[in-house]
Amino acid sequence: MSRLLTRFAWYVVLALCLVVYVQYRRSVRLTAERDRYRLNSEALLSDVRRFRIDSATTALDVKALRLSVDEFERYRGEDMAKIKAMGVKIRNLEVAAKHQMEIAAPIDATIRDTIIVRDTVPVVAQRVEMLTPHIQMQGIIESGKLRGEIHVSVTLRQAVWVEYKRRWLFWKRVKAVHQTIASDNPYVQIKYSEYILIGK
Repeated sequence: MSRLLTRFAWYVVLALCLVVYVQYRRSVRLTAERDRYRLNSEALLSDVRRFRIDSATTALDVKALRLSVDEFERYRGEDMAKIKAMGVKIRNLEVAAKHQMEIAAPIDATIRDTIIVRDTVPVVAQRVEMLTPHIQMQGIIESGKLRGEIHVSVTLRQAVWVEYKRRWLFWKRVKAVHQTIASDNPYVQIKYSEYILIGK
């Protein structure tokens, strides 16, 4: 009889240990989900910080969103389709970033007369040219139309960094993940940028 009670007591202890372990894992998962939703809310509600590094470089600082693959597919379906079209397997996706830029530059070009040879016949036309370190524009005005090319070279530099919140001396917690993106062309304004960390 005492052997049966001892065996029963061990089964009860094992069952209680299993229940405690399952509840602990569930608590950890719920805490992680709560923290992720809090960070996403802060990222969505925080303002985009714009600043100028020097006379030609502007920068933008935004916080990162954290989405699961299912959430990314549900809320960013168009982006998901573009990523799949690029040949990237979604299960291998770690981060998705999107930037929207606008180029607003004044045109101050000189107009000169030039001669174009067409089928061995010289034709008089006007040539337009604007060459600066940030904009290269060349074209020809002929029959009331301007035909040419504009080249605007832009280099974007992106830095992803983590902002920590210290709890104790050595233990720290992630407060936010930031993305800072800078353009080296003063005529290029970064209108919108997002950085999404994909959780598995």
